[in-house]
Amino acid sequence: MSYAARTLAPREVILAEGRFHWTYNLISWLWLLLAGWALIGIAVFLSRQMRKWTTELVITNRRFIYKRGFISRHTDEFTASRIHAITLEQSLLERLFDCGRLNIRGEDIGDFGLPAIADPLAFRRALIESLDVDANAGVVAVPPLLLTDKAPPQAASAAA
Repeated sequence: MSYAARTLAPREVILAEGRFHWTYNLISWLWLLLAGWALIGIAVFLSRQMRKWTTELVITNRRFIYKRGFISRHTDEFTASRIHAITLEQSLLERLFDCGRLNIRGEDIGDFGLPAIADPLAFRRALIESLDVDANAGVVAVPPLLLTDKAPPQAASAAA
């Protein structure tokens, strides 16, 4: 069970989870294959894989969780309402492969960057949608990650 799942509060649900892009694994394996004969290749491979295995990026209907570390754990957890800006960094290749790095700036949290993740636009969208949560009732006002052009059933019936 993940750290985020163990620390969920009552009526808190996970809206999105960030994951490392497949190119992260590719680079790790290249290090192992090309420099594995030297101890540096093995060390780089294990270091990168350990970072991947021990990092969690989770958006819930109440907060954002960025956990890293195995023996020594470091977590950043804050409500989405404290975020002032989300910027996306993508090179041309990262745009083609649909990966990128999000940088978050906010009130009392400062600036920090996330590692390169797969589908950063969907992750950013989920983070923005978490702002639509009714804090008193703990329910989502907008369905999370609605990826269709069709209107939700309640919106369609209200329009009629």
